[in-house]
Amino acid sequence: MLTLLRILLLALLTTVAVPGFRAPAQAQPPGKTPVAAEEKALTVYPNPSTGIVHININGFEGRKLELRILNVIGTVMYRESLTELRDRYSRTLDLSKFANGLYYVKLEADNASEMRKLVIR
Repeated sequence: MLTLLRILLLALLTTVAVPGFRAPAQAQPPGKTPVAAEEKALTVYPNPSTGIVHININGFEGRKLELRILNVIGTVMYRESLTELRDRYSRTLDLSKFANGLYYVKLEADNASEMRKLVIR
């Protein structure tokens, strides 16, 4: 009975995401590195910010994108259309006139979407 309980607990821990817990990396054969099927990235920093925010976009080459910053109730505070991106795109925004609080940085393409939280203090 105790063994069955241990097995069930182990199965639960390996399938449920626990906030703040990161599973150990899988061992890779020498010379091999894990590669995502499609490496798309939206990076927003510093976070929290006093208003000057750097945004880096990778993996959306040749696509039309919409970059938006939304407040917590979904109101669009900033919008920019991006077309024909190269390998990497960087943008610095001055959001110092925004009220302190939580915002969402959302990047949308035809069939892909990325969102990051941003705190302005």
